[in-house]
Amino acid sequence: MSATTRKAARASVVAARENVPAELKAKWAEAFNGFDKNNSGKVDAQELVQVMESLRMAPAAGEVEAMITAVDNDGDQAINYDEFELMMVAAGRGQLGQVGFSHIVQRHITMKETSQLMTAECAAFVDNFCRAHVDKYMDLPSADTRGMEQSPSWFDTHKKFVEEAELNIQNLMILWGVASEHVFQEDFLDAAKESNILHDFLRYTEYPNFIQKMYYYVQQEQQGVVGGGAADCLRPTTPHSNNKTEKRISAIDRELSMMEMRRNDLLSERRRIIGCEVEPSATSALKRELEMRIWKDDVGGD
Repeated sequence: MSATTRKAARASVVAARENVPAELKAKWAEAFNGFDKNNSGKVDAQELVQVMESLRMAPAAGEVEAMITAVDNDGDQAINYDEFELMMVAAGRGQLGQVGFSHIVQRHITMKETSQLMTAECAAFVDNFCRAHVDKYMDLPSADTRGMEQSPSWFDTHKKFVEEAELNIQNLMILWGVASEHVFQEDFLDAAKESNILHDFLRYTEYPNFIQKMYYYVQQEQQGVVGGGAADCLRPTTPHSNNKTEKRISAIDRELSMMEMRRNDLLSERRRIIGCEVEPSATSALKRELEMRIWKDDVGGD
C-alpha cells in the first residue's frame, strides 16, 4: 500500500470515528485502561502480552510486535488512545479483516459482558429455584436458624440447590467457553468479581445464606406478593450489532435455558437416586478464586 493510499485510508477512518456511538467509545476507553497496566497512557508490547496471557492466548514470536506496528502511526512502538480508537474503528468497518490487536480488545470486552450476563442468569436461577421450592419453607419462622430445630426438608432442599447450582454454572461455563477443568480465564475472573456474582449467586451454596434468602420468599408468599416465574427469568439478551441476529440468539437462548433447567432438575434427581451426587467442584473453584481476589484487593496484594 502506497503512502498516499495509507493516508487516504487513515483519513477515511478518522472521518468514520465521528459516527461511532458514545456507548461503544466508552467500552473502548474502559478496555484501553485495562490494557494500559502501568497507566502511562500507552499500550506497549509487554502490556499486550500480559492481556493475551490473561485471556489464555499464547502469542507467537514477533506476533505482538507486528500487531502494534500495524497500528502505530507515530512509530514509538506503543499505542496511545488515539491510535487505539482508530484501530477499533477500522476493525469495525471491516478494513483488512483483523486490524492490529483489535480482536484481542474485542475478546477483552466480551469477557466483561459475558460476566455480567452470567451474573444476571445466575441471579435468575436463584429466583426460579426459590419460587419453585418456597413451599418447603413455609414453617420457617425467621431468617436466623441458629439454636432452632432444623427441618430435614430444609437441608434436603438446600442440598438440591447446591447440586443444581453446580450443573447451572457448568452449563454456563460451557456455553461461554470461559473455563477448562475449572481453570478460569483471568479477565473473566476480574470481570466476575466486579459483577458481584459471588454475592448474587455463589454465596447461597452456604446453608445459612440460603436460609436467609428463602425466608425472604416465605415472606413474599405470606404477603401474597406475585413475582416473575421461570418464563420471566430466562437467559438475558446477548447484545449484537445486528438486530435480527440478536433476536435469533435470544430465541435460541430461551429454548436452551428452559431445556437446561429441566435437564438439571432431572440429572440432579437421577444422580441422587443412583447414589452419585453432584459435587460442587466448579462453584467451589469459582467461589475460591473470587474470594482470593477480593482478599488480595483488601490487603493490597499483587
